[in-house]
Amino acid sequence: MADADGGDPSALSPRIRIRIESLSDLVFGLALSIGSLILVGRVPQSGQELGVNVLLFGFGFLIVVLAWLGYSRTMAVLPVEVRFALLTNIMLLFLVALEPYLFYVLQTVQTAGLADAASVAYALDVGGMFFMQAALAYLVVSEDRTGLHGQLPLHPAVLARFRRVARADAVVGLVFAVSALPFLWVDTPIGFLRFYLWS
Repeated sequence: MADADGGDPSALSPRIRIRIESLSDLVFGLALSIGSLILVGRVPQSGQELGVNVLLFGFGFLIVVLAWLGYSRTMAVLPVEVRFALLTNIMLLFLVALEPYLFYVLQTVQTAGLADAASVAYALDVGGMFFMQAALAYLVVSEDRTGLHGQLPLHPAVLARFRRVARADAVVGLVFAVSALPFLWVDTPIGFLRFYLWS
């Protein structure tokens, strides 16, 4: 079946890939920029507060950068035509775009009840990011196994790395998802248990 220009439908793939990569670069860059703007908008009143602000920014930065690194490596070898790849991409980008907002809300809440709700939302968001990355890595492994779309098989070492990445991302996603459970919102002598589980 031809596309609207009368060409082969497989010719759509490079354009779709370029647009997805451009969109993903924009979303990840925007997430990092919003994190920086949040930091700029909070003038510290002491050296200790400055250190806390930098550590909080570093945590959010690390989450987004780890997601971007995993995403970039996966999409370098995963064809867009693979079933569920585009949907998983879109879901991941939505969760990445939402991360700075939820992190900002979490940092600025004034009540414990809202902090609980914000931390649950943030935990589910970050957990979802890692689950989507695990799904993309799994798609690479399953695509290589079936040998679809005329791709050359990946080197066994590269394939083994994607298997490890899929498992590791799934474990990290599970940790964040489990941290959203109500019984982990417990104040301990060193702070709320949910936050220490994240660290």
